[in-house]
Amino acid sequence: MENTLKETEWLTINKVLLEMYDITNIDQFTERVLKTYRMLIPYTKGYFIVFNEAGGIESEKSSFIEMEPGVYEEYLDYYEKDYMKYTFELSEHTITYRDTDIMEESLRQKTEFYQGFLKPNHIPFGAGILLRRYGKPIGIVNFFRSELLGDFSDKDMFILEVLKGHLSHKLAGLLNGTKQAAGNRNKMLAHLAAEFELSEREKEALTCMDGGMTNAQIAENMGISLSTVKKHVYHIFEKVGVDTRAQLRNVLETYNSTKF
Repeated sequence: MENTLKETEWLTINKVLLEMYDITNIDQFTERVLKTYRMLIPYTKGYFIVFNEAGGIESEKSSFIEMEPGVYEEYLDYYEKDYMKYTFELSEHTITYRDTDIMEESLRQKTEFYQGFLKPNHIPFGAGILLRRYGKPIGIVNFFRSELLGDFSDKDMFILEVLKGHLSHKLAGLLNGTKQAAGNRNKMLAHLAAEFELSEREKEALTCMDGGMTNAQIAENMGISLSTVKKHVYHIFEKVGVDTRAQLRNVLETYNSTKF
């Protein structure tokens, strides 16, 4: 995958991230993401859907761009038939995707979603990010392209990879409450880290784990090797007295509810 970006592109990514982290309202956040990401990855139409605890679509918090009300309603009708829905159900973590990578193209073009929605709306190509938090779906960002724009490139996909962890973490924070709630969460993690005598790097890894990052994402975020991440995770488990991430999550939630 081509992952060489120009300095101006990295500067744009930084600008997008700074703007993204300043937003405290979810519906403004989803709309702003669609608009700012367009500076990095040109697309014809797009949406950012947010899910509720039951897995349903939060229409008021979701945003669509260049999709008229009729197209928006049509998409919601087709959502259950979207082959991406099943890909989402099979994934455990936040992932990026490109429609043409999901299945052989001749088969994809025969699907009901392609024939009934993508083709009539002249947006045959799609790519985006499937967002999860603690294994639960919290949102989907999807971009569509016309035949004129063509399929999404490897560079486009690399940019989505760079952004996905930030996007997932920010959306999860907004869904968990206000900026004050996020601050309280960080205080809780710091308090727990001190109580269990975690090192600074272990505390940083714990924060990443609390944000739903995989070991590979933690390695990228902290600028360390995957083997070093695994050592940090092992030491965290050992000090806290757990064997799995699920058990650690339960400890964090119990700790948060009883002491904060």
